[in-house]
Amino acid sequence: MEVTLWGTRGSFPRIGGGTSGYGGNTTCIEVRTDAGDIIIIDAGTGIRDLGKKLQKSQQGGKCALFFTHRHWDHVHGLTSFDLLYNPEWNISIFGPQLEFESWSHTICTIFNTCYFPLSWKDIGHRHKVEDFRVGDSFNVGTALIETCACSHPNGCVSYKITADGWTFFFSGDHEWETASPAEQEALEKFMGSADVILADAHFSNEDYPACKGWGHSNMNQWVEHVLKTKVQRVVFTHHHPDYTDTMLEKCVADIWRAHPDLPLRTILAREGLCITKETETHPLDVVLPATYCPMCDFSRKISRYADPGLILGSVLTEARSLGQADAGTIYLLESDDKLAFSYAQNETLFPGSAANRMTYLNSTIPKNEQSIAGYVAISGITLNILDVYRLPVHVPYTFNDSFDKSTGYRTVSVLAVPLIGSNNKTVGVLQLINSLKNGKPSAFTADAQHHLEQLAITAADSIERSRLSNELLVRMLETSSLRDPTETANHVMRVGAMAAEVYNCWAEKHDIPIEELRTTKDTLRLAAMLHDVGKVGVSDLILKKPGKLTTEEFFEMQKHCAMGASLFKEPTSLMDIMARNIALHHHQKWNGKGYTGDSSVPPLSGTDIPLEARITAIADVYDALVSTRCYKSPMPVEVALEIIQKESGAHFDPEVVDTFMEIKDVIRAIHDRFSE
Repeated sequence: MEVTLWGTRGSFPRIGGGTSGYGGNTTCIEVRTDAGDIIIIDAGTGIRDLGKKLQKSQQGGKCALFFTHRHWDHVHGLTSFDLLYNPEWNISIFGPQLEFESWSHTICTIFNTCYFPLSWKDIGHRHKVEDFRVGDSFNVGTALIETCACSHPNGCVSYKITADGWTFFFSGDHEWETASPAEQEALEKFMGSADVILADAHFSNEDYPACKGWGHSNMNQWVEHVLKTKVQRVVFTHHHPDYTDTMLEKCVADIWRAHPDLPLRTILAREGLCITKETETHPLDVVLPATYCPMCDFSRKISRYADPGLILGSVLTEARSLGQADAGTIYLLESDDKLAFSYAQNETLFPGSAANRMTYLNSTIPKNEQSIAGYVAISGITLNILDVYRLPVHVPYTFNDSFDKSTGYRTVSVLAVPLIGSNNKTVGVLQLINSLKNGKPSAFTADAQHHLEQLAITAADSIERSRLSNELLVRMLETSSLRDPTETANHVMRVGAMAAEVYNCWAEKHDIPIEELRTTKDTLRLAAMLHDVGKVGVSDLILKKPGKLTTEEFFEMQKHCAMGASLFKEPTSLMDIMARNIALHHHQKWNGKGYTGDSSVPPLSGTDIPLEARITAIADVYDALVSTRCYKSPMPVEVALEIIQKESGAHFDPEVVDTFMEIKDVIRAIHDRFSE
């Protein structure tokens, strides 16, 4: 299914005067399914160009025309719709039962000879006109069309169209503030399953108060309500006729300045915009004003992250969006002569969170000119390659096709950009693979290269900052490990990474908003690494004892939970709160038989135990089982997993155990990545 916008203006058309970027025709939307079904929503002046395009592309056929309401800007292009006059075309016209007359009467009025040379009876015999009740749903070919009421003077209807594996929502004209709470909830629920919504944002934030009750919303109001749903892509339309392109762009910029962490893709509707399931709407899809800087917004977003993995994932996701890339990899300089395979995404082979296990692959490539990434790292030059299997004979680098051969994947285009940090030192390489156009690999554009080079500046700085913070934390924990032989740096790295990935899987199943998921995952990884920091207060005689502890010694050992928590007794951040909860409660048990090491803090059970502590408990126990200790040999992974499973509902939260088992391949990859 493809959705093409032929008219994006509201109230009346506006041609010229600074509106050419987003168009001046009033509302008209073409929906075309993969099976060839043609559905049109509204007949603003944009329907004229649509009709000419359809006439030219096919001799005849049929289509369905749906109206949202009778207001003039949504119907006044009907008389210029060429297909109405072509005997080879049959048009089914549908309109919602609102106030006043039937749609047959409305269309007869539009074609009244007082206003137009032809009457409806001269042409209407080939076309049918039907009314439907608001809330009805029906099929047109392979498309399911559903309807819901909107808040607009004299009524209006919104449409939700589902076909070919995705759903498109169009609001019609709608004003959030005049809708009752029940109406707001109904529309939120109705649009909540859509992949993309096209929303009436007629007024700016400044102009709306003076026009309240006129039946339209502003962008901020849509953001407020969309955030209550799972929708992630929003296109704003029904532009005010007095707003120039620059004024519209300022409205978008205001949103991103007010919400730098907004977990939505938002753009302005423009005539000719084609929306598909694969299309990633992004602010860079449109010409933006000089005052708006998407890189600044992205910089502010990742500046809140401390976890190197989360930063790498965010950078790669943003880069793939800019380049419309199917896959990508970030290589980081591990030593003077090696690049480490540090983060990867491949939507074809590893969609969604299935790619997480690739994050922990422990592989490197030589830093030399023989590979694409190595050449970019040494030269500091961006490479934009059309086809890696047809490299010029004179270049020093070659393409390693072993991954393609082992997976059946076909790498075509590659865009590799150096990540250059402070002191002009290369810290890594950001490499994108296969820019997709209509689902097929194609060359990366010059614009994509320019935007990626801008992104690389921010990425390199963030990577350096996060690695420094991470190294400081690891060094602090390594200092602690000098006292506790069981608390190695790699042990805490594994526990932190495992806890983060278990939370990631759990949060996805619970539909946690993506930005909350990322922030919590970031914080949890670092906080989980500090789970046993309180052991610095335990006697060496107990910590380093090779045999079983006595009852008294075990009682003293338990105090490490409370001592660790005391380091965060006056929390000032989410990190402090989470670190305190994990330190104090990671030896709690689901059945209430655990401990905190503090007699004033009674044992907890079930979901009273903080989620982060329940997750860290499993990661800590599992890693202890499969790792070498001064008092034991490592346990086979299969046996350790059986023990974890057996303790479900006793020691561990059953849901967290199930989640842990779902990502066993990721857990194993983590253990291999941070092996002793």
